[in-house]
Amino acid sequence: MKYCTHILLGLSLFILACGGGEENPGKVEQTSAQLDPRRAQIESLCGNCHLFVEPEMLDKATWAKLLPFMGPRLGIFNHMGREYESDLGKKNCEGLYPKDPLVSPEIWQDLLDYFDRYAPEEIAKQLKPTDCVKGLPIFEASEAQLKTPPIVSLSYMDSGAYYSYDAATQSMYVRDINHEIKSRTSLTNPISYMQPYKKGFLMTGIGSIPPSDDWKGELIYATSSQAGLKIEDVLLQEMERPVQLKIGDLDGDKKEDIVVCAYGNNRGSHYWLKTRGDTLEKKMLLQQSGAISTEIIDIDKDGDMDIVTLFAQALEKIVLFENDGKGNFREKQLMAFSPLQGSSSFQLADMNKDGILDIIYTCGDNADYSTVLKNFHGVYIFTGDEDGNYEQSYFYPMHGAFKAMANDFDQDGDLDIAAISFFADYEKQPDEGFLFFEHTENLSFNVKTHEQTHDGRWLTMDIGDIDNDGDTDIILGNFSMGPSDASEEIKSGWTSAPASMLLKNNTK
Repeated sequence: MKYCTHILLGLSLFILACGGGEENPGKVEQTSAQLDPRRAQIESLCGNCHLFVEPEMLDKATWAKLLPFMGPRLGIFNHMGREYESDLGKKNCEGLYPKDPLVSPEIWQDLLDYFDRYAPEEIAKQLKPTDCVKGLPIFEASEAQLKTPPIVSLSYMDSGAYYSYDAATQSMYVRDINHEIKSRTSLTNPISYMQPYKKGFLMTGIGSIPPSDDWKGELIYATSSQAGLKIEDVLLQEMERPVQLKIGDLDGDKKEDIVVCAYGNNRGSHYWLKTRGDTLEKKMLLQQSGAISTEIIDIDKDGDMDIVTLFAQALEKIVLFENDGKGNFREKQLMAFSPLQGSSSFQLADMNKDGILDIIYTCGDNADYSTVLKNFHGVYIFTGDEDGNYEQSYFYPMHGAFKAMANDFDQDGDLDIAAISFFADYEKQPDEGFLFFEHTENLSFNVKTHEQTHDGRWLTMDIGDIDNDGDTDIILGNFSMGPSDASEEIKSGWTSAPASMLLKNNTK
């Protein structure tokens, strides 16, 4: 799959995850769903909001639950005596739905019938290409407990300490390598990200952790001392649920600018903040919800800093914002994904050591209208070429994959991957909560897990050298609440599990 041809990635991932594919890859046979005379019209209707999704990607029962939530997007608020749920009238949702129906009741029924006819009774299960090995001797695990059920929305590793924000106690904890609390600071706005800035840290307060269009996000500047964090300034308020930021000089004026991922819900935005003295000037990159992860990097090697961003929500994609050197950006789509992907993280790294940055991508957000376990969720590697094309070179199925971070953890000269899941198959595959991909050769990996990582529900992860011994450690944060189809017994286990888990690297 080449540049801008990832439009049909959703279907191709379905085939891959199921172990399908013809021996003759050049022969493409159309399915009955593709030959259906209603297909073109239905595909066009779905294309109003997102890429078309093949019926085979979900089972009949899930489609029957999901599609009524899509009806209001086409101006269909009730059908055959059934009222459809919507966010009509909620704050910041004005203009979200068309005033008049875009389709007749007959055409809407055709759409419902189409997906019911061609969807399977059950979707295929994930097929693991290799077994996960229990045991990860290069890491020694230790735990930090809280007296309340942990709801950790941030984990950040620093030299000699790590930071964790717990939404239950509304506190930022600073702990040393032995998990001793060095400071505790009350912060009412849940912190989702932090990065060193000037003499302290720049942080995003998400405002509302659950999806919401009630925008209470903040951009916070704080300094740190033995007494704890001190809020020095709130630079922005009423932000659309900011989840991440990155700092860099975008216009060549030798001043640090700020890129913000304001994820939002129905509405959100992606922009950068130009530093003008003591003020910040907002410059829009893309007015769209779902910006979840971004990197500032000179990806085209022309001497200025570009922006690469992953968008989730309906229009899931990876976008390059190409800099002209003066802070003017040209949007260039690198990949597009199905709205079912549940895009959750990405990272740029040279995985095959050819001097060209590749993309490590995870999808697994399953807190939507289709919570069935999906066989295409997992960890992907897309290798890049000199022309800016990307090709899928690796896929490991991992239910609910939420974040992956590459590093030479074992210090053998290649990049390994640490990955967490927030929507794992906790009943049958509890190992999926944390997986370690040990790079052997040519994008082949031994997949391992640590025995002590099975108890928590890991939402956050960060890496760094906390003990300054020259190798890379891992910190995990347990978000024990939130939507899940797991049993009450498993959920109860999360609430008594550690708030944070340190995986100390013993390679050196």
